[in-house]
Amino acid sequence: MTEPRTVSLPDDRRLAYEEYGRTDGRPVFCFHGNPGSRLLWSLFDDVAQGRDLRLVAPDRPGFGRSAFQPDRDLLDWVEDVCELARELRIDRFGVVGFSAGGPHAAVCGAELPDRVAETVLVSSPGPPATLEHSTDGHRRMAAATQYPGVSRGLFGATGWLARNWRSRFRAAIERGASEPDRELLDSLAGDVVLADAAEAFRQGGKGPAHEYPLLAEAWPFDPADADPSLWHGRRDGSVDLAVAQELARELPDPDLTVVDAGHYSTLVEEAEAILSAAAP
Repeated sequence: MTEPRTVSLPDDRRLAYEEYGRTDGRPVFCFHGNPGSRLLWSLFDDVAQGRDLRLVAPDRPGFGRSAFQPDRDLLDWVEDVCELARELRIDRFGVVGFSAGGPHAAVCGAELPDRVAETVLVSSPGPPATLEHSTDGHRRMAAATQYPGVSRGLFGATGWLARNWRSRFRAAIERGASEPDRELLDSLAGDVVLADAAEAFRQGGKGPAHEYPLLAEAWPFDPADADPSLWHGRRDGSVDLAVAQELARELPDPDLTVVDAGHYSTLVEEAEAILSAAAP
């Protein structure tokens, strides 16, 4: 694995990122899930080349090669993205958030209306009001991880599996996955998905453990201000379709595309349309 690119932030943290597609293409910032990393977006390098896109894929704090940020909240991510965009001399861009990256894309769309051209949420969880519509597993995890010690223990154990027992780590990723995602994991793309998830734990479980409960707390912005388009699989085993439907009902101009796919497979199978929709 090659070393990622990095940028030094004003508080001296290191933010790691990678780029895919065309260096002179239309810029789209791409935000990974939890667990996840910059590696996920390598799957779409050819798509980006063909659609004249420049994909900028950062690791969030504590994931992959990006330094941990204590007490981080969603608004802090906006500052990191602005600093990365400044470093890359990108003024206007689209954002795509997959899974836990969805709220991070939404906050950028809401807080940066003059800079973010389009906001696309894929297989994304919603704000706390939608939690009752989520899967049993997600609700249990959201409740359990409100206790910091529990969250660190759960993600610490998963991180140990990622680094030391990859077959058991794979089984943990497959647990609760729908058939489309299990089929995806058996493909070459599935190897990238697993590597992407494992990379989240390069520094241990601290980053993912801090973030997971954060997304179930009150969001410090109105998702309607982001005016996002939503993509969701009707066979998503991680974030139920009902979550996206409930979030869409709260938007003034709802734009929800439902496809016959699962959690990861919605992004992988519809990548060309999704990334094109986000491009400025």
